[in-house]
Amino acid sequence: MSKILVLDDNRGVCNLIEEIFRMEGHEVRSYTDVSHFMQEIENFAPDVGIFDLTMSKDMIKIINKIKKFYPNMKVIIMSADEPEQPLINLSFISKPFDILELKKLVYESLKQEMAV
Repeated sequence: MSKILVLDDNRGVCNLIEEIFRMEGHEVRSYTDVSHFMQEIENFAPDVGIFDLTMSKDMIKIINKIKKFYPNMKVIIMSADEPEQPLINLSFISKPFDILELKKLVYESLKQEMAV
């Protein structure tokens, strides 16, 4: 199945997303610390990345850096706050999120990936 990356400073959110998508057969890696995940991302090649926008003030830069390595990775941004700037070509979901809505966004992203 697909590879899903989760980057959120809330371990509970990471665990929830991991459990849901692993039960459906996906490989999921989640990180609550930016420095740890940057060391390990080279060996993962995610199809979809789910990122907490407020985890780091440089989250958009981090996403762009990952996309240089994996340009086909689809990005889903989540945050309790609305983004200050428009997110072009990025999906957005508000926290607290509806898990069915998140699943829909992930599967729509994966479908787009398959069509490419």
